Amino acid sequence: MFWQRIESQYKVAAAHQYLLHFNVNDLLYDEHFGYLPASDYLMEQLNVLGCRLVLGYNATKGFMWPRAGQWVETQKILGLIRKDQGVPEESGERRRINSRLALNKLHEDSFYKSDPMPTKDLANKMHDLLKQERAKIGLVITNLEQIAPNDPSMESTTKENTLFFYHQLQNWASDLEIRRKGHIILLLTQNTYDIHPQFLVNQEIPIVEIPFPDYNDRLSFIGHLSNIPQEIAHQDSPDQKVEVKLDLGNDREKQTLARETAGLNLFGIHDLVRHATSLKQKVQGQLLNNYRRESVKTFSHGIIEVSEPLTEPNQHWSPHVTRVIQDITQGLKDNDMRRVPRGMLLMGPTGNGNIFAARMLAGQTNMAFVKLRYAGQISEVTININENGASYERNLNSAISFIRGLTPVVVFMEEIEQASPHSGIKQGNAEQTLPAILTNAINDGSLHGKVIWIGTSSRPDLIPPIFRNSEIFSQKLVLLPPMRQSRAGILQFFCRLHTREDMNFNEIARHEKLRGVSVNDLSQIARRSHNIAKRKNKGSFNEEDLREVIADFMPNYSREMQMFMSLLALQEATSRSMIPDRLPPPYEEFVEEGQINKTKINARIMELGKELGLSA
Repeated sequence: MFWQRIESQYKVAAAHQYLLHFNVNDLLYDEHFGYLPASDYLMEQLNVLGCRLVLGYNATKGFMWPRAGQWVETQKILGLIRKDQGVPEESGERRRINSRLALNKLHEDSFYKSDPMPTKDLANKMHDLLKQERAKIGLVITNLEQIAPNDPSMESTTKENTLFFYHQLQNWASDLEIRRKGHIILLLTQNTYDIHPQFLVNQEIPIVEIPFPDYNDRLSFIGHLSNIPQEIAHQDSPDQKVEVKLDLGNDREKQTLARETAGLNLFGIHDLVRHATSLKQKVQGQLLNNYRRESVKTFSHGIIEVSEPLTEPNQHWSPHVTRVIQDITQGLKDNDMRRVPRGMLLMGPTGNGNIFAARMLAGQTNMAFVKLRYAGQISEVTININENGASYERNLNSAISFIRGLTPVVVFMEEIEQASPHSGIKQGNAEQTLPAILTNAINDGSLHGKVIWIGTSSRPDLIPPIFRNSEIFSQKLVLLPPMRQSRAGILQFFCRLHTREDMNFNEIARHEKLRGVSVNDLSQIARRSHNIAKRKNKGSFNEEDLREVIADFMPNYSREMQMFMSLLALQEATSRSMIPDRLPPPYEEFVEEGQINKTKINARIMELGKELGLSA
């Protein structure tokens, strides 16, 4: 746990000032007081470490004194403890916070009543407090970004008082006298992108992440809530409260709920459970999925989208896809990381089941599944507190922390050549377009086996160089348009809910217009057939309707462009096992004795590039 790291470093005098980030506004479990807000929890842990004076500071609120009695009342309102529970008794091991403090000795009224703004006078008073030797001080400073924002012009434009306070924080970190006296300072911010970069490179300030709760944390919290009667609004009279017992199911159902709430913090689970109870519904199904999806979307400012993994393999997948997924799954089961790639590239024309393959991988490996969106794909307005034009990078930083907290997880990145914080991508300038935050995360070897990065590309000739790193994206899987037999099965699958007529899908799949179409094209054809039936006032469509749509269908790309994208994918392949066992007829000429002839492929790519006015 994160606190053990702080405690161990502090006890050997390795550090006395720490930067805590990410999940700093959640509930954390204290063995004595139960579930507390993070700031109250941290104050209590400082008390356990032997700090006689523990206090918090916020540039807006000023000084915050620990008040366990007040928090107990809040716990009752939130339904975290029973109504009849009082403040836990003081013990030898757990003294009441600040109970050993001789009032009016270590701090005077003038100190307590100081202006909350980070002035030079306040910084000096806090410095004097840290210089005294009568008692160890524990100081928790929240919302660090208010004091030291990520502003490149801070040194020249910030007011003298705030700048002095900022430098004082930096100086405290390297003050060995403060360390010798046993004082400890905790700096809190949700997003490290919001604070001055100097705090991130100061070797005297360890950076510690407060992660999202893991499965065991969520299961314990769910079990705790199930034992506490909750007060919710009366169905007929919203102003009236009624006390109810939560129905979170048996042990197995609680375990399922703990798995399915991955991506929520404890406050989120608390809100979800109480909301479901007020609706007299179980916490499952669409209610849970919608809440989780919206919660993640809000937390990441739209950068991350949660989707459900596919647990049932699709019978129409090419065998080479299922083999790769099975091999990765077995590698994870055997803890053989040599069989588990850190990342995988799915290449070929768009719309041929890339996202379904990634979701199937997540389902077979029991991983969560999220989609990472790029700056150009986000329509929501994001707010950057520094107004320095880097709102996407700021939110991406938080999203990457979220991904770390969601492990194990499959992260899907569609059309990776578009992974740019800018509106467009310049060919030949790809090295400058990929956000460094994303680059660092993909390069992080500690996430091997916990995060599988899945990127797709229909134009691998344009992808950023990092995606060509063989150590990271060691597997390059080629997905091509389905062949006739597969087309028949896929088309039948998409039509199954909207037609009652027996159709000869094998014969339909021979239609000239269906050669080279993608999986998405077949789905679109089925939907259009359904629409035609509705226009004819029919409940379902027949073969005539389906053939009418096929005859009218126009694919997104010409056959020349489809071949260009397919050959680019085959050119990138580094293993015959990553290519479909059988290739569609137009590509058979590039196979000789079971091997891909890349010389022929390169020549044909150059020809097609000239015909299409493209460069490869």
